[in-house]
Amino acid sequence: MSGSTDLSMRRIVTLILVSTSFLVGSVNAKPGPVQLRYRVDASQPAKRLLKIQVQIEGLPEGRTTIIFPDSKNSPPNRISQVGWESEDGEVSSMTLEDDQLVVESSASEPVKLVFQLRTEAFQHLDCTTYLDGDRCLLHLQDVFLQIENQDPKAAVSFVLPDSWEVISTARPAKDGSYSIETRRPAPFYLGKAESSRDDDNDLVSMAIEPGWPPANELLGELRQQIRHRQRFAKKGGARPLLAVFLSSKRPVPAKELASSGVPQLLALSASETPLAIRTVQQAIARGLARLYFPAAANFSAALGPDRLIDYLALKALLKTGVLGKGEFLDALAVDLWSTFGEVGESRPKPRSGLRTAHTATTVPPRIRCSGLLLDLALSFYGDTLQSLDAFLASGFPPSSAELITETDLRKRLRQEQQAAAALTGLWQTEETQRIGDLLRPFALLFDRRELPAFDFQLNETFQIAQVGGHTEGSAMLESGDRILAINNHRLVLPDDLMKCRSRLTPGQEVQLDVERRSIPLRITHRVAKEVMLKLEINKLADADKQQKLEQFLSVEAEEN
Repeated sequence: MSGSTDLSMRRIVTLILVSTSFLVGSVNAKPGPVQLRYRVDASQPAKRLLKIQVQIEGLPEGRTTIIFPDSKNSPPNRISQVGWESEDGEVSSMTLEDDQLVVESSASEPVKLVFQLRTEAFQHLDCTTYLDGDRCLLHLQDVFLQIENQDPKAAVSFVLPDSWEVISTARPAKDGSYSIETRRPAPFYLGKAESSRDDDNDLVSMAIEPGWPPANELLGELRQQIRHRQRFAKKGGARPLLAVFLSSKRPVPAKELASSGVPQLLALSASETPLAIRTVQQAIARGLARLYFPAAANFSAALGPDRLIDYLALKALLKTGVLGKGEFLDALAVDLWSTFGEVGESRPKPRSGLRTAHTATTVPPRIRCSGLLLDLALSFYGDTLQSLDAFLASGFPPSSAELITETDLRKRLRQEQQAAAALTGLWQTEETQRIGDLLRPFALLFDRRELPAFDFQLNETFQIAQVGGHTEGSAMLESGDRILAINNHRLVLPDDLMKCRSRLTPGQEVQLDVERRSIPLRITHRVAKEVMLKLEINKLADADKQQKLEQFLSVEAEEN
């Protein structure tokens, strides 16, 4: 950061910050004419270090304490190589004590400090600065200094690689600078990405790296989902949002589509496979649910915060028209069975493209809280705005030192007396109530059926394409074997397999006539079990329940 730094391959972008309460001095001190001029050097991203230079002007004569950003929410020693820079560019090292140092000022000359910020891992990009060889997600609170008894203004400039851009929710002024309030410092994307923003409300900006759907599709989905969320926010829901879509072509250590939502930042990373817009819509809905309902992160494991977030995302997809009623109900059938189904059954996984959900068998974790049942009870009987979204937005603090437990949730629910009565079965110690009993007051029917299934897949000529290997006899089968007959019923036409399976029961032993490399074999095979789950509207429910359920399932999609 000395005067000899080569800027021929770099550009400088300036950011002006109007500080309010973030740069805190003493409580009773009047704001002084102190100016902080930052320079954040990200010109060598491969080193994963940001070089910070800050020039402090207008300090009072004498000693002043400067407090550096703490590292309570991240690993220690992120700030290093703190030094004082003389007028001739020489740097003298200084030592921090309790994240502070004391400087001597003549009141006429500026004080120049330098330090380095070590960036965090990708997993923490929602709360701390992240930098790799291709981009940086900068959280400004990581570099802001607090000045004793002062409430300064600050200017920040970025030194970037030649091809990098700055993308943020802050709009540039006529002189090219940006102005924000440091009470809510906006995050910044620095890197190579397409920039897009919502000019209608000036609240959404996007940084889109290669490999994602077109910007207009992403922006349309964000608008739709944010409109839905804003109905439940305490203060109208207006908050600037930077949505960052990280490309799989860059070195991001993520195998699956991931999303994280925190105030002012929605970050998504892609897998290496091409992304369908439906998959992106689901990730956006999940990230926004975390952003708008931060209290869910404080719920104890028994309340299943991730499960509640997934339910809120599903409900938003229904309300914005991404999911139809049938798809929504099928997804909930799977969730209900994994929550309240018989012990020993697996967490069901629906097959893609099917209207009904199917599952095999293993032991799932049991969490007794269900987002669907909470939402139904509040919608049918509660005194809130009649949804789980409104309940979570208004009923719990966004941050808490202690986890929110079942007791806390039930205490809050007691204010919704009828809803609390309808949810009694959620917390019964004995597993006496079945899913159907829990759903009956809400005009919904749950159907579960066990169907016979084969632990192998056949192609159109009845050759085995894949063997599951989970049932008795399947180990004796090989890919390429041709099934000629099942219990002496020959397979000739495609419908013959369906007819044979309809005569069988799960667990039954059958005889398979097999041809393997022109050699006939007879193999004993045990029929597997396939579970079909279905959630449907009870057409015999009374009119009042029908009306409430229709309102609950109504689609509120709006034009982009």
